[in-house]
Amino acid sequence: MSKYLRLIITALFFVSCVHQNHYTQELRKPNSETIQSEVNTSLYYDKQRGSPAEFDPGPSQDSQWPDIFAETPNYRAYGKAIYENAAEQAQVRDDGQEKFRWKVGPMWYRGRLSPNSVKVFVIGQEGAQDENVSNRTFTGSTGTKMQNFINYFGVNRSYLFMNTFIYTITGQYGEQPKPEDTPEQKKQKEVNSKALFWLAQNESSVIVKHRHRMFNYMLDQNKETLRLIIGVGSAGKDTLATWIRSHGGKCTPQQLGSSFCDASVIAPGVKAIGVMHPGAASARNGGSGAAASLNVQFAKRAELVAGWIKENPEWLVADEGAKINLAKDYQYRDAGIPYRDFAFGTNWRMGHDGTATNRRGADGIQIFSAKGCYNNAIRLETGRCDFAEKPKTLPLKYNEPSDIDSSPKLAPEDVGYESPKSKEGRRLYDLGPGPFANVLMGLNAGGWPDFNSLGVTQDNSFGFGPIYRGHLKNPEVFILADQESQDDLFSTRALTGTGGQQLQSYLDLLGAKSNYAIIRTLPVDTLDLNQDKVEHIAFNDQVLKVRESILNSILNQNKTKVVITIGKTAREAFAKYNSAANFTIYNLKSPLDPDHVADWKSQLHLIAKDLKHKVSGNYTGQLTSIPREDLPVHTRWWMGTSGSRAYRAYLTKGKEKIWSGDYYQFQAPNWVDFKKYPAKVSELLKPFTSDPNNYIESVNVFKSGPADR
Repeated sequence: MSKYLRLIITALFFVSCVHQNHYTQELRKPNSETIQSEVNTSLYYDKQRGSPAEFDPGPSQDSQWPDIFAETPNYRAYGKAIYENAAEQAQVRDDGQEKFRWKVGPMWYRGRLSPNSVKVFVIGQEGAQDENVSNRTFTGSTGTKMQNFINYFGVNRSYLFMNTFIYTITGQYGEQPKPEDTPEQKKQKEVNSKALFWLAQNESSVIVKHRHRMFNYMLDQNKETLRLIIGVGSAGKDTLATWIRSHGGKCTPQQLGSSFCDASVIAPGVKAIGVMHPGAASARNGGSGAAASLNVQFAKRAELVAGWIKENPEWLVADEGAKINLAKDYQYRDAGIPYRDFAFGTNWRMGHDGTATNRRGADGIQIFSAKGCYNNAIRLETGRCDFAEKPKTLPLKYNEPSDIDSSPKLAPEDVGYESPKSKEGRRLYDLGPGPFANVLMGLNAGGWPDFNSLGVTQDNSFGFGPIYRGHLKNPEVFILADQESQDDLFSTRALTGTGGQQLQSYLDLLGAKSNYAIIRTLPVDTLDLNQDKVEHIAFNDQVLKVRESILNSILNQNKTKVVITIGKTAREAFAKYNSAANFTIYNLKSPLDPDHVADWKSQLHLIAKDLKHKVSGNYTGQLTSIPREDLPVHTRWWMGTSGSRAYRAYLTKGKEKIWSGDYYQFQAPNWVDFKKYPAKVSELLKPFTSDPNNYIESVNVFKSGPADR
């Protein structure tokens, strides 16, 4: 490899790492001497996305962000009540529909939450299924279009994206009646649209109060750096104008769309603009000329901002290392979203090149690989997906999950589809692997190999992130474990399905609590392969080399008392570890083995004795929910509970199942419905003194009724 190429590879490894919950947050740059020249850059790198060892740890746990996020209002209740109240006032039938898709959770932000880190603040209503999978907003096709827009100005790191509503909405913001609607349907849509606008923009609305709390805290931390605010689409422009007016400024959505607003009331030198919503590019949403209009409008908006920069280069300075050429015309297109915007272990399809998912009912989402297609459309001979009005599709099937009791311990104010809201639980999340990120990605040992070339059928485009769970610094118990479910693809952490929840019960009985580290034998899905094929992959020379590097990084800290292997491949893999003889090892059967309960039970007291712990009960195969401190910020409460929630698609040929490497899905458990919300507006207005989310005790948000636009 040439010296020039080595320098390029080295430059790509500027990794923002944050230690585990008890670590100090810091920005780290890997030692270039540890990055080997044989790293397979075609698998790892994208010039826009950076290295997959980069990640977003989430908000600092000593900031106010965990409190603000946890104290999100009850969207489910307010969304239902506002329509009910509006229908009652207008004397139209309440259709009983809910505006917010709450079962698969909210999404709060994407970008930087640390002080003096935001130059560009983007506001919209961009939350759909991609955002629900990634737990970050603006990560689908609109997100990649907006990423390209801000990249043009040399801003590829110092930004923050937030939304009008934290939850995905059904239908469109400002939905208008259709010509074919009946008079009753037209009136109902008009009433609902006004009600939603009131909820989104009236300063008496609990939604607006909470949103301004988020925006203003961001502003408090970034008054010296913030320069540009962008409202995306009707909702984004409305919301931006509302925020500026709340600070005493003058701004209208029309002004944002046609020109700009002086937002110096927000902070000195800040300007605000609006852009069309990229979703309007489809003929269905914006008409036959929509795509051409978007190209022209975005180019004009880019020209306006570029003019400000040329006039005063110090107004918006490009981020370090970002390429900028304002002499070149702006091109409307996608740009990959950096890995540093996602939790460590997030599958690589998120933010790659637009939408990578589709919904499967109200409580499920399917993800497809770079070789798959939206809604299971087939690929044509041209290589493109079938985009016909009625496309030919693959007859994919899934083994639908069943709820299994894992006794999730929710606080009274918690809801199953959000991360913990209680004061005790809201700061329980994993900040990521910190300085171990490079080694987990294999970067200190030449990189993980091309797994598809070794026989893995899961497509490489999903990446190989969910390889660890627990605490990598000085673990008392180290666990090398074979894969037990496909849940890790969505949870971003290892062993989070049924088998992982059984392991959690076992660790609790051992008294290990949080003092453990779990590493998956392989970071890719091999559940469709037989044992010989799995071992062929697991014992490949390069895989062995990367695994040796990972084991050394953890076990050379010399704090581990016991090593546990789980499954046949893990047992053999650890036996091949050069320092295996230095450890007390217990080999357990896979939880997928029907005899595993007896095997685990027989070794429970022996392991506890070596740990000098007391066994606190009996193992019978029971499940315990994955601790929230093992999972990234904003993981919904139901994730890591109720058994395995994710499955791989398959086709059938006679009685044979043919597993797909391109499609996976998850389903929320049924119990997320059990948290009842108030059925009547009058009940919603009652004070809930135990609920920290209740902003309504002194303000009747429905007093004035829906406002006119």
